Amino acid sequence: MKQPRIIISGGGTGGHIFPAIAIANALKEKRPDATILFVGAEKRMEMERVPAA
Repeated sequence: MKQPRIIISGGGTGGHIFPAIAIANALKEKRPDATILFVGAEKRMEMERVPAA
């Protein structure tokens, strides 16, 4: 099976960021070979929360 490449977009508030991180973590559990790219706004909460997850 081909390695999945997934884009997740969201941000601005924790109400968008934390569910997106949870989804990314669940996807990585099911498919550790997946490449996940998170797209968000510059200089917003996601810039510090997503890399730390």
